[in-house]
Amino acid sequence: MQLDGTVLITGDLHGSLPAFRAIIERSADEGAHHLIIAGDLCPGDDPRFSHLLGEAPKPFLVRGNCDSTYAFSRAGIIYPPRILQLSYEGRTILLTHGDLSFDPLHFGLARGDIVISGHTHVPLLEFDGSGILYINGGSPALPRSRWGETYARVREGTASVHRVSDGSCCFSVALIRR
Repeated sequence: MQLDGTVLITGDLHGSLPAFRAIIERSADEGAHHLIIAGDLCPGDDPRFSHLLGEAPKPFLVRGNCDSTYAFSRAGIIYPPRILQLSYEGRTILLTHGDLSFDPLHFGLARGDIVISGHTHVPLLEFDGSGILYINGGSPALPRSRWGETYARVREGTASVHRVSDGSCCFSVALIRR
């Protein structure tokens, strides 16, 4: 699956409709082409989650450790996979919730590729020793960092983490050229 343009990244919504609504609004404000949800959407049995997901710009999601088939079924949302492989500007993106350990090299990831996860509720932009970028957007619902409620964005050769409240940038890194 090929991504392009501005990509917003979130996760760990844990059933919060206000947080999900805020992310959908940020997606519109940012002109996002895609919304990535790195697990723990936890829609419960509320059909409004399905409606909001329908408003998201080309959404891609994986399930997290707190997501259940029952909740997704009751909300009218297809139960997502654990891992999803995407492509963005010639890079491979591996999307996972982050609660399971794996070796990125097993998936053929190389310098300049990206691993997106959630689970910790702490925003992260970090390159490993082989040049793979790890992105965690934090959490718009239950943050565990000094930046508060956050999301991540990939656009124009840069990955960045932003506050949900006003879209201000907390920190950013340049993507490695491929």
